[in-house]
Amino acid sequence: MTKGDRVRLGLSGCGSFGIVIASAVKRSWSSELVTCFDIIPERRRKYSERFECDQEESFKDIVERDDIDGVLLVAPNNVHAEQAVLAAEHGKHVFVIKPIANTLADGKRMIEACDKAKVVLMVGHPKRRQAESRKAKELLGQGALGKLIMVEANASSRQGFELTPDQFRWRGDDSGCPAGALMTIGVHDADLFNYLLGPIDTVFSFFNKLYIPAEVEDVTTTVFRFKSGMLGYLGANFASPRTNWMHIYGTDANLRWMVSHIDYDFDELHEVATRARPTSRMVLFEKGKGEREIPFTPVDGHLEEMEEYARCIRTGNRPETTGQVGLASLSLIRAAIDSARTGKPVKIQI
Repeated sequence: MTKGDRVRLGLSGCGSFGIVIASAVKRSWSSELVTCFDIIPERRRKYSERFECDQEESFKDIVERDDIDGVLLVAPNNVHAEQAVLAAEHGKHVFVIKPIANTLADGKRMIEACDKAKVVLMVGHPKRRQAESRKAKELLGQGALGKLIMVEANASSRQGFELTPDQFRWRGDDSGCPAGALMTIGVHDADLFNYLLGPIDTVFSFFNKLYIPAEVEDVTTTVFRFKSGMLGYLGANFASPRTNWMHIYGTDANLRWMVSHIDYDFDELHEVATRARPTSRMVLFEKGKGEREIPFTPVDGHLEEMEEYARCIRTGNRPETTGQVGLASLSLIRAAIDSARTGKPVKIQI
């Protein structure tokens, strides 16, 4: 594929994760970063220099360009809907990082706008694309665990101590990042639960604020019941060294995997992610046997997302992680928020 065949993209949000996404575009043969926007002029200037792309003074300037096929939304959660709708109205395809939005109403508005404009809406959920997630899906499909019983996972980091009042994640309401670590990190596992184990029916959650200075809660625990009857737990906090693991229990075997992290700060972690991903180890504990390590070949999940996004723009095909997929993972987070506020179990509503 020559450079002239590439899908041309504009990016909104030049923070550290925006660097991860732009680096994936740079590795891609299917797409090209043409321009960028951030509300902080100095940040977009540096970004423009680093990735050798144009810069714009507003998001509207991006979508009004005739040479842009699609946008990459890496902006704060609360502006995802506004930017996605504006992009769709200008005929631009939309890739938005998780979560699709802060609220279900905004997520649905994005889906409706993109459907009406007949443009692609793809939600960035890279965790399901990791090699260990694909391998887990394969093992479950083979019945390697027998009948499924329960799942446990934890996704946490010390990011809460790095938050400052000027950042959207400082705020715990819908103008910022409700549910804190659960919305920021745990939403990856919410998508993974749906991908691996099927839809969730009911959620019960506790949130607390213990240590970080930000207004948002820093520790969350959530239990849930799948429609299949199996049970699960998801922990997510903003106050401990980084951790990322999942353990699925079955009648014939248990499957566990853990991502090995160095506890970088938030920005440094994403800078490292532009060059390499953390290592993981997956182990199967079979009935009547010892543990057995499961081999897999690491993949570049962010690059896969960019390649698929470009293919969908070109062909009109639906992406793996559609708006409805993004809405399903968000629905678990919103149910957890409602449960923590009311002290009662909450049924998932989409």
